[in-house]
Amino acid sequence: MIVQNLKKHFPIRRGLLKRTVGYVRAIDDVSFTVLAGETLALVGESGCGKTTTGRTIIRLIEPTSGEITFRDDDGNFSSITKLEGEQLKAFRRQAQIIFQDPYSSLDPRMSVADIVGEPLQIHETANGGERSDRVVQLLKSVGLQGDHLRRYPHSFSGGQRQRIGIARALALNPKLIVCDEPVSALDVSIQAQVINLLEDLQEQYGLAYLFISHDLSVVHQISDRVAVMYVGKMVELAKTETLFNHPLHPYTEALLSALPMPNPRRHRNRIVLMGEVANPANPPSGCFFHPRCAYAKDICKHDQPAMRELEPGHFVSCHFAESLNLRGIDPTQPA
Repeated sequence: MIVQNLKKHFPIRRGLLKRTVGYVRAIDDVSFTVLAGETLALVGESGCGKTTTGRTIIRLIEPTSGEITFRDDDGNFSSITKLEGEQLKAFRRQAQIIFQDPYSSLDPRMSVADIVGEPLQIHETANGGERSDRVVQLLKSVGLQGDHLRRYPHSFSGGQRQRIGIARALALNPKLIVCDEPVSALDVSIQAQVINLLEDLQEQYGLAYLFISHDLSVVHQISDRVAVMYVGKMVELAKTETLFNHPLHPYTEALLSALPMPNPRRHRNRIVLMGEVANPANPPSGCFFHPRCAYAKDICKHDQPAMRELEPGHFVSCHFAESLNLRGIDPTQPA
């Protein structure tokens, strides 16, 4: 998938006539690619636009502008931005989503057989006994048993519910799955099981993941590349180890400083950002991060930095990225 200059602006309406008085710029000119079989992680503070980005690229939310290109079964790239009707329905088979909350994402009135089998029924890819066999196969692939078919969501634990959600996402053999914080609502021990399951399924089916998370420890384990977002904009994109060990953006440095050390006797020099996250309905001029940045200069207040490739595969949006010596989590660096 190729995403170019994606924007999503939500109107702010007030008054008796609900006139539009402004816009919340949830996604503001974001570009990235998700390669076949890889995991691209989106990270950032709550409200930075991660979930909106994930839902927009699969058309659960309509984009305001930008281009979203997807490779079809024949290997040809085609735009999905304007798809409608049967064409959009066909795209749905190729891109699915795993929602954050396993308790609210499953219909409590539907059995597991109906939940997992619903995509097969809607897209008419399997009927009757064939559909039942496919549902059993999907449940086993995520670590559940065939005798769970007639049970309802309330009788499962959170981890089991998320496995049902994963089985539902796999039903149509998609190429891309948006994982919207799939482990944030689970216990730590269950998180590890679900992460291992996602990695096994990716290897087995050749899946591409857009993995949305605020947990950098999880991201470090599962992702191939990481994109950092701040107030609707992408500020840094790089391979996982490169970004974690040698960040180029001050916001990325601050996020990494919050990661706990494996050795409980050692502690990182935590960078505490002053002030509040910028308002996406009324962002500051220039670089959106400059009011909280310790390295900001006058140019940062007036000129918005462009996204640049400073090293092969390492993109950053910062005027002074070349001259800054930022700390990552490299164990050779002092804490």
